[in-house]
Amino acid sequence: MSDLSKVNLQLKSLTVYRAILLDETVTRFARTLDAAQSGVAEAFCASYGAFLQSLSQVENALDFSLHLEKLLRYDDNAFSRAASQQDKGELDQVMRNAAAFDLEAMVSISNVSAKQLKQVVLAHAESQERELVSNMPEYAAQSKFFQAGVPAVLAGLQEFYHKNGYGIFAQYGAFRWDRALIGIRHPDPIRLIDLKSYEYERGLVAANTRDFVEKRGGGNLLLYGDRGTGKSSTIKALANEYRDQGLRIVEVTKESIPQFPEIMERLREVPLRFILFLDDLSFSTDDASFSALKSVLEGGVVARPENCRIYATSNRRHLVKESFSERSVDVDDVHAGDTKQEKLSLYDRFDQTVNFFAPDQAQYLSIVRALAQERALPITTEELELGAVRWAIRAGGRSPRAAKQFVEWAAARVQKGASILDE
Repeated sequence: MSDLSKVNLQLKSLTVYRAILLDETVTRFARTLDAAQSGVAEAFCASYGAFLQSLSQVENALDFSLHLEKLLRYDDNAFSRAASQQDKGELDQVMRNAAAFDLEAMVSISNVSAKQLKQVVLAHAESQERELVSNMPEYAAQSKFFQAGVPAVLAGLQEFYHKNGYGIFAQYGAFRWDRALIGIRHPDPIRLIDLKSYEYERGLVAANTRDFVEKRGGGNLLLYGDRGTGKSSTIKALANEYRDQGLRIVEVTKESIPQFPEIMERLREVPLRFILFLDDLSFSTDDASFSALKSVLEGGVVARPENCRIYATSNRRHLVKESFSERSVDVDDVHAGDTKQEKLSLYDRFDQTVNFFAPDQAQYLSIVRALAQERALPITTEELELGAVRWAIRAGGRSPRAAKQFVEWAAARVQKGASILDE
């Protein structure tokens, strides 16, 4: 049996990692193997060209070994799931052996070079075909990851799964829910160091999050306060800070709140920690989502997953909008007072509320100065503060968001050689 025939057979014999065969690039590589073994130059050129085109779309470089490595890391299979929970006990040896069998095949596949493929075809090609086959582009193979050998690859993957989870949970740190869990390829990269002031408020949220990540409890949080004070940014920044410790964030829209039981069941058995993030929360009268969220916060018949917490932000202390007409006694409601209290009660269902209020002028200017210093703006403090005050008036109030927008605008003005005080 030739080397390529063995590799072809190994590829077709994958078991635990068999889902990798569904990858388009791997599928085209398999066709290239078949075409090379056939010795037909035309078939090889067509399949090899399609393989390289697919590889170029998924990787910045024509690096097939790197692509195979990513497929292994992010595959969702029995071995990756078991390894992600290995603190519950040693991995079954049968499962390890099955994974090792597949990884031996992947090492062999990664070692197949473009030159090796071409040599098989060139042995059967006509003179006019040889030059074309020889000059076709080549891809990178034999990466350090696979060169380490099967035992090292197996141990490395086991450690990776234990730290990062499996499948989509290892691949992404942020998700959104739209009737299914969808990974966010480019989440907001904000970090705590990017946020200025509000150290006390942010510290409360960070302490709760740290307790949750380190499995000491941590409750559901409501971040309430004025617009632009960094409530949402604080949550996203903490999710980024603790990603390496197994924290993931799932953005849930108000319309998806009734699906919370489904979301939690999806996440219950995943060995990671999840913040279910509800941004800018408010409800209208008789909103079905209100009762659904209240039920989740209170706890129903089905136990809430220990690995999920709800973090919500709102500009309203009373999350249910109330009209003036509702303040008059409803003659059809025998217990009007109870009804009103019910509408205002959701606020109390969160384990902790952290208030983010608009800064006074001193705090606002402190934020502006800190942001300007980071950008090294060549502006005097007097000019900077005067411009910031004018900006806040035009923006309709002081806030960290207004401070950031002002500094970004000021940086652009400076770059153009214009004064920030010009009207």
